[in-house]
Amino acid sequence: MTTASREEDGKSPAPAEGRQSIYIARYGLPETPLVEGVGPFDMNLSAEGTQAAHELARHLHENARIKHIFTSPFKRALHTASIVSQDLGLGKVNVEDGITEWQSPELVGGENPYKPPSLIDLLENFPEINPKWEPMCRPEPFETEEEMCTRAARVARILADSCFPSDVLIVSHAPCNIAIGLGLEGLDLKEARGRTKIEPWPLGGLTRFTRDSVGESSRWELAESCATGHLSGHWREGKQRWTLPALRRHVQARGW
Repeated sequence: MTTASREEDGKSPAPAEGRQSIYIARYGLPETPLVEGVGPFDMNLSAEGTQAAHELARHLHENARIKHIFTSPFKRALHTASIVSQDLGLGKVNVEDGITEWQSPELVGGENPYKPPSLIDLLENFPEINPKWEPMCRPEPFETEEEMCTRAARVARILADSCFPSDVLIVSHAPCNIAIGLGLEGLDLKEARGRTKIEPWPLGGLTRFTRDSVGESSRWELAESCATGHLSGHWREGKQRWTLPALRRHVQARGW
């Protein structure tokens, strides 16, 4: 089955025994749009975004073996991960700052960058958080695109290795999701233009990589990129796509 047909019917092939899949999801529609350089920089999901999270959970229940969920601490990602965790009956999600929003002035604020609430405060609204999880790193403003790509990809690879062979779900933001995808493709940002198969990431979009071993010899295979077939309504069309500034000239040439 091709990626296109998977996106049309919202189905993925059942995972093979001994293979690990890493699913990388962007949250659905937030209750307030983020305007770069203006804010708000943190918000919950809208009703449509909440529905998209339930649809993501249904898709994963039917097609994956998710045992571990890692999420950015920003509420729109954490809200998504919490809903999926509840629907899958997993109970807990791990808040990992190493896969959090790109620490740039435009996306987290200017001279006084926004930081998500403390873990104690987040637990009051998201009891699904695993309080015992210690983030691998805590990025500080401000990062270059290259620094963010290196950081997010490295953290994601370590998370996947630590969970092998179980399937893993990462819920984060378009910049970090793209960075993780590039890392699993084996590309750095300078190599990515013209070579990456990662598309501009729509709201609710889901990307899947698979592999059959862990270690230096293991290779990730891109199974689907930014799929939206699991979503309902006009969100299946792939709305509000976003890509890194360094890749925008490349994707515009491809017609995005």
